[in-house]
Amino acid sequence: MSYRIRPGMPLGGEVARVARKQYERAIDTLRHQQDGPHEAIHAARKSFKKLRGLFRLVRDADPKFFARENARVRDIAGTLSQVRDAKAMVEALDRLFAREATPDNAATLHAIRTRLAERHIRIVKEETDLDDRIEAAIICCESGITALSKLNLPKKPKKATAILASGAAANYGRAVLALDAAGSSADPDDWHDLRKRIKYHWMHVKLLRPGWPGEMALRAKVTNLAGEALGDDHDLANLGNLIASHPDAIGTAEEIAILRTAMAAQSAKLHAEVRDIVKHLLKDDEKLIRNRIAALWRDAAR
Repeated sequence: MSYRIRPGMPLGGEVARVARKQYERAIDTLRHQQDGPHEAIHAARKSFKKLRGLFRLVRDADPKFFARENARVRDIAGTLSQVRDAKAMVEALDRLFAREATPDNAATLHAIRTRLAERHIRIVKEETDLDDRIEAAIICCESGITALSKLNLPKKPKKATAILASGAAANYGRAVLALDAAGSSADPDDWHDLRKRIKYHWMHVKLLRPGWPGEMALRAKVTNLAGEALGDDHDLANLGNLIASHPDAIGTAEEIAILRTAMAAQSAKLHAEVRDIVKHLLKDDEKLIRNRIAALWRDAAR
C-alpha cells in the first residue's frame, strides 16, 4: 500500500505519506547501494518518477508547490542520469539485434553495440564525482521530505475527491490527444509525449486503485505493457539523437545507414504494437473518466 491513496483519509496526509515513502526509498537505495551505485541510481530514479506522477495528480490544488517540488525531483534525477543513459543505448542495441538482425546487418549491429559498450565503460570511468552527486541527491531528497509540511491540499472530502478525479482525468485527456498526435506523426517528440502521458496514467491508476480495484488493476497492466514498448521506442529516439550529435561514436556513414534502417523498422513495429495495446484504454471521454472516478472514490470513502 506504499503507492496508494486511501479513500476516506485526509488527502494532504495521504499525499505526504506516499511522497515521504518514495523519498525514503530513494535515500535508502542511494545510501546502501546493494547492487552497486549505478543500479542504485536506476532504482532511485524510479522513485523520482513516481514522485512526479503523484505531484502531478494533485497539482491543481497547489500549483506553486507542484512547480517547486516537481523541479526539485526532476533536477535530482537529471544529475544522476548520464551513466544510465549510456547503458540504455547498449540495451537498445541488444534489443535491436534480437529483433532486427539479419545475415546482412548482423556484423554491423554487433560492431556498433561494441562501440556503445566501450563508450558506456568510458563514461563510467570518467564519472569521478559520482559519490558527491549521490550525496547531493540524498540531501535534496531530505529537503523534499521537509518541504512536504508546506503542502496545502483540501481538507473537505468533496473537494479532495474533485482534485483526484480532475487530476487523473486531465492527464488521461492529454494521453488521448497525444495518441492522436503520435498516430499521425513519425516525430519522436510526439511519441515521447505519449510515453509520458501513459506512464503518468499508470501511476495515477496505481495511486487510485483502492477506489476501483478491478478496473484500475487492468488499466495498470495495459499501461505497463504500453509503457515498456514506448520506453523501447524512446531509447531508439535517444540513439537517433546520439547519431545526430556524435556520429563518430557509432561508426561510418555506411554503418549508420544500416543502423537507421533497422531502427526505423523496429520503431514502426513498436508504434503499431502501442496503438493496438491502448486502442481500448484511451477510448473514453475525459469528462466521463472524471465523473466515474469521482463517484467511485466517494463510494469507497464511505
